[in-house]
Amino acid sequence: MFGRGRRGFTILAGLLATFGITAAVFYVLSQPRTLRLAVGPLGSEDARMAAGFVQGLNREKSQIRLRLILTEGSEESARKVDEGEAELAIVRPDIALPAKADTALITRRSFPFLITDKDSAIGRIADLRGRRVGVVRNPAGNIALLKLVLAQYEVRPDEVTIIGLTPDEIAPAARERRIDAFFSINAVGARASGDGAGRLRSAWGEDPVLIPIREADALAARVRAIETGEIVRGALGGDPPRPSENLPTIAITSRLVASQDLDEDVVGSLVSALLGLRVTLAAELPQIQGLETPATDKDAPLPVHAGAAAFIDGEQKTFFERYGDWFYLGVMGVSLLGTGAAGLLGRESAARRRRAMMGLDRLLALLPRIRGTSDIETLDLCRAEADAILLEVLADFGQGDLDSSAIAAYRLVFDQVSRAVIEAKIRATAAQL
Repeated sequence: MFGRGRRGFTILAGLLATFGITAAVFYVLSQPRTLRLAVGPLGSEDARMAAGFVQGLNREKSQIRLRLILTEGSEESARKVDEGEAELAIVRPDIALPAKADTALITRRSFPFLITDKDSAIGRIADLRGRRVGVVRNPAGNIALLKLVLAQYEVRPDEVTIIGLTPDEIAPAARERRIDAFFSINAVGARASGDGAGRLRSAWGEDPVLIPIREADALAARVRAIETGEIVRGALGGDPPRPSENLPTIAITSRLVASQDLDEDVVGSLVSALLGLRVTLAAELPQIQGLETPATDKDAPLPVHAGAAAFIDGEQKTFFERYGDWFYLGVMGVSLLGTGAAGLLGRESAARRRRAMMGLDRLLALLPRIRGTSDIETLDLCRAEADAILLEVLADFGQGDLDSSAIAAYRLVFDQVSRAVIEAKIRATAAQL
């Protein structure tokens, strides 16, 4: 009885321990995963987008949260990912691209173009020789992009004066004739607001000249971070619309990149959560409508993270699809371990029972001694030995080594030993009389 109680307590303790471990694992797995996102500089479109991500994911109580790491721009953000200081970054690939990360989402797509006054006599890029071209100087990649476009048309840097400006300096510089043309990067985008376009109209009047970049295909073939694009008719507003017809140009993107070491399921879940924010944050952050999924074709210019590609292509595996084989192997392993443990316990239990039943042989060995002697002292010694065996039997029963059938066998032999001792003493007493 005591042995069964002890085994029951052990089983209960094991079940409680299993429940506790399961609850602890569930608690840990249910906690939000926080990823570090490198972005910058402070106040940029990319930083505002990242702040919107943080706000939206927190509000939606997403299983994935973001912690921003502010940087000076795409170069530092890319470096943070490569050095393991961040799992994510928002970068402009034409400026910098981390070697150890792939695209998860396109956060912004812009269509750079050149704009000038209608009286400037500039109708194509080659006409910029000897002219002053303004460009927003931060980030520095804007100037590098302008030089790349000029090089496509064999306009050398020393043939053009490039003037770096802040956004607020564009209109005054144009009105004061300090620049002859302006290279606009972000005024026209997939979901651009009218602020940039309005600033350009105020600088160049109501009838500006937009200069196309017709060799965008050639540029895209040379530089994988550049794509071809088109500014649609009326993108700058007005009546008649500006431009009056679709304008060929290049396209550049800002991208959310994820470390190649980041789990595919985590990246897929992050992409799903961020795309869901296009609805919930549309009023507060209109530019979030520009979020788009990258092309997952094998010939895509920039590689896409495997987790993002699986989500985009509808091939993201469920938890059981991904770990089902491990569960199967785990169940088999536990079953084998259980069978082995049961076998070992069975062997140990059998060995303990055999040891406990050895007392029965000792009791049976006493019977011939008792029946073959008339010495009272010898009979008392046999009875004392039988009592000692009885104490051992009770101890074994308390430990669960003996069951009721074994106790019944012991009881039968004890009765025989007791009767044999009594009968032997009666014979010894009668012989003395």
